[in-house]
Amino acid sequence: MTNGSACAASNEENLPRQLFGRRFIWATALIWTCLVAAAMLGIALADPGLNSPAAVSSLGLIWLAVFAAILLVGRRLCEGASSDVTLFDALDVRAGEQAVMFADAAMAIVDRNGRVRTINDHLCRILGRTPGEVLGRPAWEFIPPDDHDSFREQLRRRRRGISGTYELRVARPDGEIRVLLAAVHPVYDRFGKQVGGLGLLSDITDKKRAEAAVREHAAYLERVNRELESARAEAERALAVRDQFLANVTHELRTPLTAILGYAETLLVEGDVSKAPPVRIGAIQTILRNGQYLLRIVNDLLDIARIEAGQLAVETQAFSPTRVAADVLSLLRVKSDAKGLPLLLEARPPLPRLIRSDPFRVRQILINLVGNAIKFTDSGSVRLIVKVVTNDDGHCRLEFDVIDTGIGIPSDQLERVFEPFYQVDGGSARRHGGTGLGLAISRNLARRLGGEISVVSEVGFGSSFRLTLPVGHQAELEWETSPTFDLEAAPATESETAVGTEPPLRLSARILLAEDAPDTRRLFVHILQGAGVEVETAENGKEAVRAALQALRESRPFDCILMDMQMPEMDGYQAVHVLRESGYNSPIIALTANVEAGDRSRCLQAGCDGFASKPLSKDALIRLVSKYASDRRGLRCVTVS
Repeated sequence: MTNGSACAASNEENLPRQLFGRRFIWATALIWTCLVAAAMLGIALADPGLNSPAAVSSLGLIWLAVFAAILLVGRRLCEGASSDVTLFDALDVRAGEQAVMFADAAMAIVDRNGRVRTINDHLCRILGRTPGEVLGRPAWEFIPPDDHDSFREQLRRRRRGISGTYELRVARPDGEIRVLLAAVHPVYDRFGKQVGGLGLLSDITDKKRAEAAVREHAAYLERVNRELESARAEAERALAVRDQFLANVTHELRTPLTAILGYAETLLVEGDVSKAPPVRIGAIQTILRNGQYLLRIVNDLLDIARIEAGQLAVETQAFSPTRVAADVLSLLRVKSDAKGLPLLLEARPPLPRLIRSDPFRVRQILINLVGNAIKFTDSGSVRLIVKVVTNDDGHCRLEFDVIDTGIGIPSDQLERVFEPFYQVDGGSARRHGGTGLGLAISRNLARRLGGEISVVSEVGFGSSFRLTLPVGHQAELEWETSPTFDLEAAPATESETAVGTEPPLRLSARILLAEDAPDTRRLFVHILQGAGVEVETAENGKEAVRAALQALRESRPFDCILMDMQMPEMDGYQAVHVLRESGYNSPIIALTANVEAGDRSRCLQAGCDGFASKPLSKDALIRLVSKYASDRRGLRCVTVS
């Protein structure tokens, strides 16, 4: 094998001198031994008197000393001639080198000084060099300069007889750096002297590159995670700012609306309205109507903000679907009558007597759908059809169809009408008004309830909107084949309430009103005093706490406290906490212009007994006070005819 012969050439040249040296040493030692033995035999035969123990011992010591001197001198001579040849104890040099040459793994032998003495083909391919370029050269010539010190340290460890495994970088002629895993063991001659090292090497460059890629990717992922965490924190801060902004805007809008609607209602219900000029009554009704419209816009904006934030709450309870449908038509009957439109309810039995869903949200959806149908219909009629469709597996869905004979919707815009703020066309928007939020809110509400809203329409012939809600398996429902409903018995409309068709309520109670808005404070005082209530006021939380505790010390506690939750100096939450900590147990009703999902629970957790959102109508305010004052004192509301 040409490559193997070349790699072992240096050692083969020294082999004859080594063998000759060994033979010469042993021949000299043998001749000396024979000479000493012949001398002792001759002396014994020539003169038996000289054959004493002392003489024999003297000759023996002389022989041993000279024999040892021959061996030591011969060993030194052999070592000087070829100290790096005898590499394997009890093995022939050629056998050891052949083991390296024909090994399947990359292997090499270096001497004590780090020079390469033997190398096989596998390692040559890794180094990208021929055996002639490597043999007899210091191994560090193939190692990057930065690694020279660590390589020399490994050589010193081999000289101390320490085996080791370490990573070794080598440089190829083209400049490429390869990484090897080297397992190196010291090599001894037959006399136990360390004469070099035998290395088994494995190319782990690809593995190291893969590890580096993994580390780099892990660092990238960690960096991305940090960026995402930072973005998430920033988004949470933005949401918190947005929520605070919405709370502030809600408070600032609903607080003046409370005064606008309240005073407009007061002007309509107090005094002899029949003697007022028609123009004045019309102006008051216009203020009331537009204030209510502005309030609906504010509520729609808040709903769409909650939907986008995923904070819109639904509450499931049992209710009658036909009753909700009748309530909606009763509420909107005045609007349809004003346009001369028949407003019809068709209940197609059998229908479930009760279903489980959110009646407030179902009512809100139907008000939007029926209200839009009335708005966009000038002639014909508006119908609300209620029916149940049963699937093959027995599961039922309730369908509310709102059908009008209005202007219709172009087919290419049927889906766009559910986008927030979208109007079918600018002319329609200017003529009919609206924000374009009703259908977007309604579809999102329907989906939160597990249902859907769909639409079919034809321009000039009208539209049909369908609200579909799941109601469970037919075997779980109680059915009625002749549902009854009385539109006249439904709750009064906003207009009917505003003009005071119901008799006023009178009650005897003493309350504390904590409200920082002067207009709202004067309005509530006027309404409550008109109902017979004794009212004491406070402009902030500190004044409210002081007045409540003073009344408690005087054994004249208030029957209830109306506490605005957003006030200067000390807000309502802090005031309620201080009162409860001080042992105040009378009812406290939270008044807030904020209507976010968690406002009610936050107020109740703070220690309030009740919750009401502004604006409040006159009747709602009196009934609210009546409920908690009556619960405390056992009073009853008195209806004054």
